[in-house]
Amino acid sequence: MKLSKHVLHLAVVYGDGVENYMNDAPADVGIQNNFSNSKTPILGKALPALGLTGFLDLNLSKKFTSTIGYSRVDISNTDGQAATSFKSGQYALTNILYYPVKGLMFGPEFQWGYRDNKAAWHVPDYRIQFSAKYDFAFTVGGPKQP
Repeated sequence: MKLSKHVLHLAVVYGDGVENYMNDAPADVGIQNNFSNSKTPILGKALPALGLTGFLDLNLSKKFTSTIGYSRVDISNTDGQAATSFKSGQYALTNILYYPVKGLMFGPEFQWGYRDNKAAWHVPDYRIQFSAKYDFAFTVGGPKQP
């Protein structure tokens, strides 16, 4: 088995109303106060957002791989949004995965998250998880695969 090289994944996105494409923030549109106009005292405004992502996949050996990464989304809130509205989120992780035989993988992962709301309320979150995967690959009919 030939080892692949390490792979770096980078992405940057900026735009109005693009949060739903990143699956990190809850709303693309916020309420903009317009109290000087009695016909339209509130307006909907597409929220400007910046998304950053960087992940590095490491092929350490034939039996071990690892990933380390970071992601962030920042939203420019409107004056009509509630104080509890999502403003910024960050996420980072690292893992080490072991492949003892073909089709079997398992290993631990550490995850960290951080959320800021419009009113400067924030909370960190930490998680350790263990993952395992086994490929149940088989062929029904047709020629045998090598």
